[in-house]
Order: sequence, then structure tokens, then C-alpha cells
Amino acid sequence: MDSKVTLAPFTSFSKVAPLKILFFWCALTPQIAMLFLSGSYKSLALVLAAVLGALASEASSLTKKNGKSLSAAYALLAGTIIGLFFPPDFPAASAFLITFFFLFMSKSIFGSSGSSWLNPIAIAVMGAWFAGQSFFGSFTVFGADLLAKNPSLNLIDGALLTNGADEKITLFLNDTVFSLFGVSIPNGYVSLFWDNHAAIPAFRFTFWTLAASIFFIAFDYASARIPCVFLLVYGLLVRFASPLWTGGGARDGDLLLAFLSSGILFAAFFLIQWPGTVPCSDWAKILYAAIGGVLAFVFCGTGTSPIGAVATVLFMNIISPAIQEAESRSVRKKLSALLADKLGEGER
Repeated sequence: MDSKVTLAPFTSFSKVAPLKILFFWCALTPQIAMLFLSGSYKSLALVLAAVLGALASEASSLTKKNGKSLSAAYALLAGTIIGLFFPPDFPAASAFLITFFFLFMSKSIFGSSGSSWLNPIAIAVMGAWFAGQSFFGSFTVFGADLLAKNPSLNLIDGALLTNGADEKITLFLNDTVFSLFGVSIPNGYVSLFWDNHAAIPAFRFTFWTLAASIFFIAFDYASARIPCVFLLVYGLLVRFASPLWTGGGARDGDLLLAFLSSGILFAAFFLIQWPGTVPCSDWAKILYAAIGGVLAFVFCGTGTSPIGAVATVLFMNIISPAIQEAESRSVRKKLSALLADKLGEGER
């Protein structure tokens, strides 16, 4: 029997029903609506440019007649996510070309749509960052800021809800929820979760990212194991390890700054479990996620990184094949032991 070795993984979006892909895309529609309601029309134009680039990439496979089927649902999802990572001043023409080129190259190298063991979305966003680093900016919180008790307060300026809803919601939460634990939150944090006004849209609407993650997990469209372990390890490092480098007090790492400013939550629920990029067994998934949390701390630090979350995803993908190889060896060893036991029983 002939066998063919490819760079494609065992699981791909080509094997995922279009309706499931559309379900994932629908989870992004509140963020698109928020861009419209907030008047972020440049960002909407970039999302449209990225979607058109993804559709053109899919259509090119038909032109080449290489047997790869057109998946409009996949292109819509991939293009939307890529578009949400473009800062608003990024040229729309460049967004279209970069999305088209990197998705096309992923298909050409790895196979049909979505079957890359390197996340094609992360590849495209990283390519955009290399092409236009000046548009993405750099870290906005540094050493002196991190010495403050709650450096995330620096993000609140300009993010407050103008209709007074922040104060009302904060008062309600303090009276009904946080009072049970003997703590309270200041005004402004509700606004940060609703819209922190980050330049990159994928970083902005934390409330809707969390809402989407709840639906993913509740309807069994995604496992909670990988993102939860990933966020736990990253959070522990921010909380306890970051003060060693910043000169802050013990346990003074600001978790809100880390989770609200670098797209970590968006990456955790929309990118790191991309089909074909993750191990299969429970222990391997936990190891994969834990390594990802360490990598997130390396690339994102305590927050405000414009590209660290995407770099984390790519490096997790690079490590994943080694973990999957260890999985394969473990399975072969167990099968060999089982077969030896069966043969031994047969001889007796």
C-alpha cells in the first residue's frame, strides 16, 4: 500500500462541518458590532480587507485545480480573526495582500484549508507585524509604572463609559458579589472589560471574548482544559514571578493588566486550540498549555505587548510536534505491552 508523508496534521478544518466553523464566526459578531457602535470604521474596513484576502486565497485553489475545495466558511472565520489583529492605521491594501499571501502559502505547504500544524492566522498576523512594526507600536507600560500597586489603572484613562454605567455597575457588583469576599473594585474596571480602547481590536472587548468562551465550552465546541491551564500558569507567573524583575512587592503582579492588555484572553480561546496544532491526550494537552503559559510570560511579560500573544501561539505550535511524538511513543509502548500480554495469555 502506498503511503504519503505530508506536513499536514491529523486534524484539520477540512474535516470540521461548515456549520461548526460558522458557529465560531458567530461568536465574533458581537466584537464586530462593537467596532461599528464605537465608530471604529477603519478597523471594520481592515476586517473586510482581510476577509476578502482569505476568500481570494481559497478561490485561488480552484484556479490551480489542485483538488482543494473552496471553504467560504473557513475563509470568513480566518479573515475575520486576522482582521481583528490589525491596528486601525494599517493600510487596507496591505491587509488584503498579507492575508492572501500567508493563507495561500499555508495551503500550498501544508495542504487543504486549516490543516497547518502552524496556525495560519498567527503566521499571517506575525507577517503583518514584520511588514509594519510601526503600526503595531510597542510595550506601553514599563518599569516605573509596574512599581505602582495597580498599574492596570493606567489603562482606564479614556476607557470610562461616558453614560455613568460604570459607576452603577461597579456599585452593584461591590454590594452583591465582592462584598462576600470583603473586597471592592474601583470605578473604571467595568469599562476596561467592556472596551479598553486598545489600538488592536482583538484586545478591546474582553467581556465579549469571555462570553464567547463560555458558549464554546458550554456547547462542547472547545475544551476548557487547554485555555484554563494556559491562563493559570501565565497568571501565576505574572502574580508571583514578575515582581522579582520589576522590583515590586511579593504577589504584587497585576493580573488585570496582564489579561486585559495583550490579547491573551482572545488568543487563549480563539487561537491556541486551532485544529491540527494541539496534542490529543489529556496529559499532553496539560503539558502543552503549561508550556504556553510560560511562553506567554516570556513574550508578553506583565502586559501591553502588541504581538506577544501571537508569538506565543506560534512557539506553542513549534513545540507541539515534539509533544505529539512523545504521545505516539507512549501509545506504541502501551499497545506493545497489551499485545505481549495477549500473546502470553494465548500461549498459556
